[in-house]
Amino acid sequence: MEVVSIPKKSSINVWFIDTNVIAHWILGSGGILNDICSSLELSNEFVEVYIKRYKSAINFIDEILIHRNSGCQDEFYISSLTSNELFSAIRDEVRSIIFFKNGIPISRWRDSRNNPDIPESTYQEVYNKTLKSFDYLFDNHGITIIPEVSPWDDPQYWSIVSSILFLVKETKTQDATILTTSILNSADYFITLDTPLIRSAKKMLADNYSLKLLNPTEALQEIRKR
Repeated sequence: MEVVSIPKKSSINVWFIDTNVIAHWILGSGGILNDICSSLELSNEFVEVYIKRYKSAINFIDEILIHRNSGCQDEFYISSLTSNELFSAIRDEVRSIIFFKNGIPISRWRDSRNNPDIPESTYQEVYNKTLKSFDYLFDNHGITIIPEVSPWDDPQYWSIVSSILFLVKETKTQDATILTTSILNSADYFITLDTPLIRSAKKMLADNYSLKLLNPTEALQEIRKR
């Protein structure tokens, strides 16, 4: 099946943001990390290590909010699948913190049989803070949750999703689904912390669909040119 190029509809830049970028902002700026580490009696040094890890995502999202408040006409989206994946991404970060607190070797973290129980009180705390972050990010602040495109919405859907799955080594079904939604909404940029995905998909997506894959640091440089 031939790979179909998608024409751009507007000179306004369209940005799609991956789950991991939003999750890092919520964990850091949304206060979840501080609360979890406080409840587990972890040191401020531990918090600072995590915040440093989140910094590029935090800086990029903060820059979006600044630009939107100053009248920037660019459009910023996450897909509905991305919004659902946020809870999974945040849960995994909470688990990693509990693993560390319990002294579990890193080599055992990937085995799901070792996943620690998350107390219901911790879940409720994380859930409430996540919803507050949703209100802040998505309520008139310029980042919009957009429904996933389906095969019945666009005749090019199958061509795009299959080309990504077959021609990009480091892609999973959810990656292909989110990227296809981005392409069919005429996205110019897709911002992710998934380095293997960027490395394997960058050229193919740019050449065939005019979609630039950037990490948050690169995206921050790009948006500051606007």
